[in-house]
Amino acid sequence: MDIWKRSLGNNRLLPSLLAGLILTGILLFTHFATAADITIPYEVEIKGVEDRELLKGMEDIADTVGLKDNPPATVALLKRRADRDKEQFERLLRAMGYYSGRIEVDVDQDDRPAKVVFHIETGPVYLLKSFDLNLGDQPELKQEDLLLSPDRLGLGPGTPFRAGQFLNAEKKVIENLQMMGFPFAKISERRVVVDHGDRTVTAALRAEPGPTAQFGRVEVTGLESTNETIIRRKIPWKEGDRYNEVLLELLHKDLVELGLFSTIAVSHGESLDEEGRLPVRVAVKERKYKSVGAGISYRSDEKLGVNFSWENRNLLGEGERLGVVATFSDLTYAAEASFRRPSFFREDQALTLSSRLAEDKPDAYTSRNLANSALVVRDVTKALKIGGGLGFKHARITQLGESEDFNLVSLPLQLSWDRSDDLLDPTKGGRLGLQFAPYMDLSGEDLQFSKGKLNYGHYLKVFRSPSIVLAGRVTMGALSGAERLEIPADERFYGGGGGSVRGYAYQSLGPRVGAVPTGGKSLLEVSLETRVRVTEKIGLAFFMDGGNAFEDITPSSGEELFWGAGVGVRYFTPIGPFRFDIAMPLDRRDGLDDAFQIYISLGQSF
Repeated sequence: MDIWKRSLGNNRLLPSLLAGLILTGILLFTHFATAADITIPYEVEIKGVEDRELLKGMEDIADTVGLKDNPPATVALLKRRADRDKEQFERLLRAMGYYSGRIEVDVDQDDRPAKVVFHIETGPVYLLKSFDLNLGDQPELKQEDLLLSPDRLGLGPGTPFRAGQFLNAEKKVIENLQMMGFPFAKISERRVVVDHGDRTVTAALRAEPGPTAQFGRVEVTGLESTNETIIRRKIPWKEGDRYNEVLLELLHKDLVELGLFSTIAVSHGESLDEEGRLPVRVAVKERKYKSVGAGISYRSDEKLGVNFSWENRNLLGEGERLGVVATFSDLTYAAEASFRRPSFFREDQALTLSSRLAEDKPDAYTSRNLANSALVVRDVTKALKIGGGLGFKHARITQLGESEDFNLVSLPLQLSWDRSDDLLDPTKGGRLGLQFAPYMDLSGEDLQFSKGKLNYGHYLKVFRSPSIVLAGRVTMGALSGAERLEIPADERFYGGGGGSVRGYAYQSLGPRVGAVPTGGKSLLEVSLETRVRVTEKIGLAFFMDGGNAFEDITPSSGEELFWGAGVGVRYFTPIGPFRFDIAMPLDRRDGLDDAFQIYISLGQSF
């Protein structure tokens, strides 16, 4: 300790020691900072590939392409990266049928940036000479029985041989055998022989179908509050029917659509039972079936709108839904309750009861109303639904200073067809909605009229990267059977607003008395929108809407469409796109229309 004290006491030694430490730190910092900054930027070129599918496949798997923005620190590492890609390319050439292909790679480190060039001689693609399918332990089965000819498998004589097509054929053979009652079918042998002499490939598969089976007992596990009957009603086979794997997949899909379970597993047993039947197990885990929600929206005409909801998705244990929604905005105060009973007399049919108490107060009128309805909807197909029922509505409506009471009985009919790919963010397919209802007033007035409305939207993805979707919509409506002003004001047609013609205030388009909209007997709206996905989270929309409501069932010569145009931003979330639109009226009316309108909500506009 004394020696250490004496050393520190030396005035010349301490400054020298500190200076040495500082200099060492500076040198180390400079070394690591410089090392971190040294990289070998480079360019990549793939030469000699005319097959676009092959070229894209190479670009997709190449580290030299995918990691180009993260260049290596040394030329040796760059060469190693290129050599790995060469091996990947050679495997891809063979998988695509180019069995005589050759690859050379050059790394020119003298250029700045460095150049990585792949020189590829693909050679000719080898053609399939023959394909043979052997069904092993079921010699009485023939390839024709599977409805899988070589041509349907993409393995017809003379076609370019693709490894992916061959693997896909394996999958189809197994799927078809499982559809025909062979649950344990498997591929026991695969053979590919390449003949470099005539540049052909001979391919063969040997399948072992195994024993045939019939459906056996179904065991359901995991239920807590849900009645097992709701699952058993969905089973699309009877015990003793020939086994078909597709029916298991169909049951799984139908159970998912119930919305009652967080996890679902439908599987068959590992062996046949003593009766030669195959047991099936359905294992589920129930999801929480009660939920509380809140939503918010903003429109220039409506200002801030909020809603609160509560729902029980399994009220009586068989998937019954009871929901309550309360909505508050400058345009409406409403409370609505609905009850849905699935499997109403038929498995493909549902009963919906609804009741709505509201005060609606757009610029056109004020309506204090209570509306009740009972509707039965049947699933004709997965896409097509039809429905009909009975409705009653009591309303006191005030327009232009005059109030009138109505007690309307209606027979609503509806048809919906939906082949779109997503509820809130569709990118392909179409949607059709058709509603029609005759009305009769029980208030003592001899008022009868009919109301119909048709809406169709279509979606087309024109580019995948970046994703660009063209969306179009047309809406038509008509009222008949009574004079326009005899029909209740809240049943007439109006145009304008976020779901109609953006750029114009809600229900501001159509016949007017002074500044007050009075509604029309017919409606026509059209929309065209281009949706661009800029990043994974951000999208843009460019749109034009047109529409108007008309005094008669057909537009007169003096009535034209009003047009609006605008742009929007989409922020994509797990529950759908968050939408912000700003639109301007192209046919702005002095004293009536603002310079622009803003719309904020969840989901695409249509």
